[in-house]
Amino acid sequence: MPNIAMLSCWNHYHAKSFVRDLAEFPEATIVAVWDDDLERGRAYAEQFGTAFEPNLATLLARSDIDGVIVDSSPEQAASLIEISAKAGKHVLADQVLALSLQEANRVAASIRRSNIHFAIDMSLRRWPVNLAAKKVAVTGAIGGITSVRIRNAHDGATGEVPLAPRFLDSKYGVFTDLGAHCLYLMRWLLGQPVAVTSIISSYAGNKAEDNAASLFEYANGMLAICDTSYAADQSPFSIELYGTAGSFLGGGASGVHRKLLQPSDSMVRFFAPESRWNALQEAAALPDAGESTLSLWLKAIQGKESELLTGVEEGIALAETLEALYLSAQTGRKVFLKDLKP
Repeated sequence: MPNIAMLSCWNHYHAKSFVRDLAEFPEATIVAVWDDDLERGRAYAEQFGTAFEPNLATLLARSDIDGVIVDSSPEQAASLIEISAKAGKHVLADQVLALSLQEANRVAASIRRSNIHFAIDMSLRRWPVNLAAKKVAVTGAIGGITSVRIRNAHDGATGEVPLAPRFLDSKYGVFTDLGAHCLYLMRWLLGQPVAVTSIISSYAGNKAEDNAASLFEYANGMLAICDTSYAADQSPFSIELYGTAGSFLGGGASGVHRKLLQPSDSMVRFFAPESRWNALQEAAALPDAGESTLSLWLKAIQGKESELLTGVEEGIALAETLEALYLSAQTGRKVFLKDLKP
């Protein structure tokens, strides 16, 4: 029976979601919460009905804890993942491994030496609409892909119930949260780009960016646009693939922001010449949602047959992408990924 600790409740929305999801697995138990914000940590430990441990070293030294869920600020993620791996704890990370390629490679080395089960929760890879987009891409149903656009946004900076100030007073903003989903989906669909040109802005006047877009270039001439925002009410998720022989347009049927976009919540349109219509229709059909990363990670911890779909390599790729786009935004120039320090 895996005993799980929560390392930080910085993103309290996600922390509460992980705990709700853990309740669906009777074989797993959340036994402790640590947070560098003592007041926040104690409050959520009480809400989750578990113990609060203010000392991270003490928590990681506990032999009864099998794994940890890292739900920290983006800046803190790498150090918490690394120290947890060195302590021999299995790790499920929330969205990011690190924020630079060099940092990601260092943390990845610790994970590999520790021989733990590491997963990163790239939850939108299990959405039916994105699984359909992946099938359209890999089957060549729309010919050679020439351009892709992925958008993920909500009104966290401008809505009636704004995000906590810590989300908007940081060095890093929406691209390490909502925008990270766009980035890892792009890498999953298309692989590594060669360069990026990025613009980030603060519509609501906060320190962190809340409105941003990045244009990625690929070696074969393909282009990908990832755009994201905390300043958009009722903005449906969108994934668009355009090719030499058709197009696929998918996303949310409404602007309601959901953790899991089911087929009933989705909209799909596709266009192709008559000769390709049947193949595209088959590829674009919405499947059932994929298994959650949490479920796969818990199976791996218990030694059950399980393939962790999003691990170290995906985390490194996301860190590389984030470093390049922020460097582009800060310098106002195109950044080539080959120029980043490994």
